[in-house]
Amino acid sequence: MAFLLNAASTPEPPSTAVTLFFATQTSDVTTGLQSFSWTVGDCVPNSGTLANGPINKGKSKLVFKLSLNGVAYVAKRCYTLGDGSPVSILANRDQLVKEGVTLGRAEFFLNHFNSECAYEAIEIAGFDVTDFLIAREGVASLAESFVPSPASGITSTDYSSLTPAEKDELTTDSNTISSITWLLERERGDVQLRKYSGTLDHPKYSDKQGATINAFQHFVYLYSKKTLVLADIQASESHSRLSQNAVLFDLMSHTANRESGAGDHGDLGIKTFVNQHECVQKCVALNLEALKTPENEEDAQEEEETG
Repeated sequence: MAFLLNAASTPEPPSTAVTLFFATQTSDVTTGLQSFSWTVGDCVPNSGTLANGPINKGKSKLVFKLSLNGVAYVAKRCYTLGDGSPVSILANRDQLVKEGVTLGRAEFFLNHFNSECAYEAIEIAGFDVTDFLIAREGVASLAESFVPSPASGITSTDYSSLTPAEKDELTTDSNTISSITWLLERERGDVQLRKYSGTLDHPKYSDKQGATINAFQHFVYLYSKKTLVLADIQASESHSRLSQNAVLFDLMSHTANRESGAGDHGDLGIKTFVNQHECVQKCVALNLEALKTPENEEDAQEEEETG
């Protein structure tokens, strides 16, 4: 189902000046695993203006408009992790870092998937994974009071209640502490979105874009040695003059160790994909191992009977 993201058409909301410190991102070339760090003294401050109120709200995150160095972004933070309770400064940071890891691994898998399809001369729809930054909002620690931005959703009490060790984790340099962590993406504006899969729902598609996603999910599961499944897959139309590829964003995953963040159902999520996936012609053309075997079909039937 397609719908419109109307972020660019909303009136300009009141905003607040902010200082952001970008995380340094590194990636393991053999696994695609990303790591993010803020090395004390190495972070360069970036000035911008952040809307005081959200322009959009998802299942777990609020979305705010951000202007940074003259470029329009959206800034996302968590407001819930599924249990209805408020999200702490550190829990928000940890969740967004995990989402960054998922996006980084998705790009790693997509690059290998595209290469394999090109080698086998398989025609696929074009997709990219969204570019993103993980950033800390900095607040001068020498100020008389700790005043994060209105968009951050936190107060001075939220910070003062942290332990000394937790405060050390949020130190960016000798004069700056961090109030909240943000996941930043370039603003997409008025573009159509399409949802391809849910958290535990993996439909089969017959059109080129949908079938490409079906084969990509199958490829990721096998390429990760059956330890990871991408889920909640959605894409927006391209917003770049340089590429017409649709852009994947807000991805989540199910992993064998169940450590990829909120919504990771671990083995249950992986088994659900295996039981629901129906191969498309692109899976066959890639010579991907069939997932439907007599053994796992019997397991699925037993789960339904006992459920």
